[in-house]
Amino acid sequence: MKTKPDFEFEKIYGGKEIYGIDEAGLGPLAGPIVVASCCIQGFQLSEELLSSINDSKKISKKKRETLFEIITNTSSIKYGISIVENTIIDEIGLSASWKRGVIESVIEFNPEICLIDGSRRVEIPNCKTISIVKGDQKSYSIATASIIAKVTRDRIMRKIHEEFPEYGFDKHVGYGTKLHMEMLMQYGPCKYHRKSYAPIRLLTNSFLKYFK
Repeated sequence: MKTKPDFEFEKIYGGKEIYGIDEAGLGPLAGPIVVASCCIQGFQLSEELLSSINDSKKISKKKRETLFEIITNTSSIKYGISIVENTIIDEIGLSASWKRGVIESVIEFNPEICLIDGSRRVEIPNCKTISIVKGDQKSYSIATASIIAKVTRDRIMRKIHEEFPEYGFDKHVGYGTKLHMEMLMQYGPCKYHRKSYAPIRLLTNSFLKYFK
């Protein structure tokens, strides 16, 4: 089993314009879903990136930030980012929101082939899509996209923390941790919480009843 990503899948499915896609933020109770697409043209990466890029969850926060700056300033890397806000998630649902984010992140590039992390499937116009379970541990393109998505979302959540510091978004970035749930019980949901998610929906209903 692979312990680090490589270009095997990119070479198997062919072409220099092959995009990897990954997302951050499917599970949290607050904030957006961020989807990133990434194409490493000619499979050219510096030795630093080759040795450092991996599934974003396996990299420290500080290292992710450093890699993000290098990645987004590397001329051989093309990337796109889609941000699907919590209000859209509430309106159309999680699955449709993820699909929208995937398509929006890559559609401007008119890709022929996309490697997508996980087992979920989505149709992209005029594009062959391949779903790869644990793709962020197997493909450099997907792993690079995972870093872009994770850092972008973390930065958004830090901005949200500045607006609503009482929830501790800078610590849990919206996930349903003990701290987050305690703050929700104390303050109720804010405008960035996903009202369609069961814990938030129940809390919202409880607060509405209390103020009637």
